[in-house]
Amino acid sequence: MTYRFGDCELDTELRALRREGRTARLQPKVLELLHLLILHRARVVPKEVLLRDLWPDSYVTTSSLTRLVKEARRACGDDGRGQRVIRTVHGFGYRFVAPLEVEANAADGEGERAIDLARRSLEAALDLGGRDLRARVRDFAETCRMVVQTARRQAG
Repeated sequence: MTYRFGDCELDTELRALRREGRTARLQPKVLELLHLLILHRARVVPKEVLLRDLWPDSYVTTSSLTRLVKEARRACGDDGRGQRVIRTVHGFGYRFVAPLEVEANAADGEGERAIDLARRSLEAALDLGGRDLRARVRDFAETCRMVVQTARRQAG
């Protein structure tokens, strides 16, 4: 799947971010952060959810997440002042806010990966006692809608 926003393209199949046609050299966690924020763009993603999803088997502090957000913003030509791509909701989390175009690659299997990510996200919410379940269900529904739209475009 390729997500286009501003002068950037996030290609999840190639695991690459291109800006103005040039591939940015980024660590994998930065790409994962961007992908998670894009998938959950309909809402603000709490910091603790991002920490849990990006580092499922490790304890890390919010400073690690803050550093990743700063790197992601820099790679996208954004910054903490402009917040045209990633908006900070102080004391809570982050939200992807740039206008977005989505292009599915027929052979990339993104639909299955998106559904798997949504399934894992729901399972993680249930593991937390369902605190975040309502938002995760909305995200799952949005992901399913995107997969259906992609399938319809490919069929037609």
